[in-house]
Amino acid sequence: MSLFLNGRTYSCLVCPKSSPACTEQRHPLQRLISYDELIAKYARKMNRDQYDPIRIYTCPYCAQDRLTVDALYEHTRDTHPPATLGNNIGSHPAVHCPVCVCFRLENSPGLIRHRHGNGLSEHMLGRHCFASTHQYQDELKLRNDFCCDGEYELIRFMATFLPPAIISSEQADECDKEGDGMRHKESPSLVCPICLEQMDQESGKSLNQCVHQFHLQCIDRWLKEKKCCPVCRCDCS
Repeated sequence: MSLFLNGRTYSCLVCPKSSPACTEQRHPLQRLISYDELIAKYARKMNRDQYDPIRIYTCPYCAQDRLTVDALYEHTRDTHPPATLGNNIGSHPAVHCPVCVCFRLENSPGLIRHRHGNGLSEHMLGRHCFASTHQYQDELKLRNDFCCDGEYELIRFMATFLPPAIISSEQADECDKEGDGMRHKESPSLVCPICLEQMDQESGKSLNQCVHQFHLQCIDRWLKEKKCCPVCRCDCS
């Protein structure tokens, strides 16, 4: 259930399902952004080389709003570390990811609970971060050059994934403590260029004509309407 306030659609970031009580209790709410609104507000302006910062996210812990995806990550990591959220795992609030909520991403994790630090910042590194700056730049260029939905796909990509500056800073710290031992951070998996959801090698499908990989269902739906790769446009008929 979504909430409608002043002509805009919201979803609660701390409840399993949104309800009118969420507004009465002043819970942090995330706006749901439509295709038309994203294009109207954040499309590149004439005579401008860069896009305006996409400030659309709300912190689920303190309700600070108008955050970009990287500002949301840094804010939750630095302002709401585990020490400020409680002394034990059970006291850490479970929250929804504002990015997943805003764009209604499929297979979103629901309420994110504390594990080995701030649950949301860990989730963002795993779900909204590429393994390297090179991979991020390659994906950005593909959407800029080839995506059929043009500017919308490019803007949504920039709003959904952490930028290279965040990736570089996190790569400097390769291991986390877990109990008495050490564990390596899991590298983010591949991303389907069609739905922008993560996929692994086993669930991905490569086209015979090129090396690009997609979810099997995504590329099958695509090829029913267009006989070309959605990334490089090579003929697949």
